[in-house]
Amino acid sequence: MFSLKNKLPLGLFALCAVSVVGMKDTGVFINEHVQKTYSGNEIEFSIGEKVEILENNGSTYYVSKGKAKVTIPQEKILLTEVDAPNYKVVKASPILDDNGQIIRSLFVDEVVVGVSSEENTIKVKCSDGTVGNVDRKALEKVSQSKENITEIKVKKDVVAANMQGQKLQLKKGQTVNVIDFINGNFIIVDNGIKYSVAYPNLDITAGVKVDRDEYQDEIEKEIIKAKEAQAKETEKKEEKKENSQIKKASPANGSKAAQVISSAQDKLGSTYVYGDTGKAGYDCSGLIYSIYKNELGISLPRSSREQSGFGTQVSKSDLQQGDLVFFNTTGSGVSHVGIYIGDGQFIHASSGQKKVITSSLSEGYYEQRYVNATRVL
Repeated sequence: MFSLKNKLPLGLFALCAVSVVGMKDTGVFINEHVQKTYSGNEIEFSIGEKVEILENNGSTYYVSKGKAKVTIPQEKILLTEVDAPNYKVVKASPILDDNGQIIRSLFVDEVVVGVSSEENTIKVKCSDGTVGNVDRKALEKVSQSKENITEIKVKKDVVAANMQGQKLQLKKGQTVNVIDFINGNFIIVDNGIKYSVAYPNLDITAGVKVDRDEYQDEIEKEIIKAKEAQAKETEKKEEKKENSQIKKASPANGSKAAQVISSAQDKLGSTYVYGDTGKAGYDCSGLIYSIYKNELGISLPRSSREQSGFGTQVSKSDLQQGDLVFFNTTGSGVSHVGIYIGDGQFIHASSGQKKVITSSLSEGYYEQRYVNATRVL
């Protein structure tokens, strides 16, 4: 199968390898894709859909759609734009290696690509492949991103054309520079001019629809692998947190814990409402926030992620009534919280059940996703 990664120019790959964390690239789906989540929902990506790439991880891209973040095989996406700042040289300046030795001189108006930056210098890559450090004052940023070029071979003799009526004869085996995918056509660039060529004429699998029946097995395998990896990660985090306890947490205040649990039990069956703290219902962290504030006057952070760092960390084996228990249900850190009520049980607002319920820490789903616990009382 054609690999986009293998077709990227070597210089560009070197640049991508040192990309600063947090930068985002852009791509377009050249094949349909369906991703099934832990909850059983399907996230669909259509051919031609633009997507923001959060991370390049080997053979997959990590992308977002709405609130969901999923991994996508690289062959499904054509990378169209890379987040790499471009600078114009505004003052003649030497470019230095990491030891401070001059590599060569930069000339005014030369355009270079930023690799990384320090307080007074910027490491850049020149069009001739030179990489070195330049005085920040000698550079002026002209853009934050650049068009990505993917080199692809032509499958058969064909004529490419554009809206201006210009035509370009392409020969079988010839390599062309692809920069985009629009309405079933690849956009190529030749001598600065853009042309359009239908996807079947290039040596890359594109325009493939999802066969749901055949694809289901692949989806299930991916989910199983993800669950196994998540379980191992959670187990390591739990062990690390328990081993990092410097001293055993003080016992919970029994009367306050009873007050919290009584309030939580009164809310069993209440409707799950995302973002609510009791007006029409509760989400998981909203339930905790409301009970602690209204019953005890304790102001907790609003999100489960922030709540997981509030109070004293306690090990799973040392849980007491009234402690808060946290879970990773999305694959990207703490995302769910409940109140421990004893005997391995906890009360929480479940998005899956659409109401406030009691669950067991030993249930497979929650046992695999348990992250940590805190004692606020």
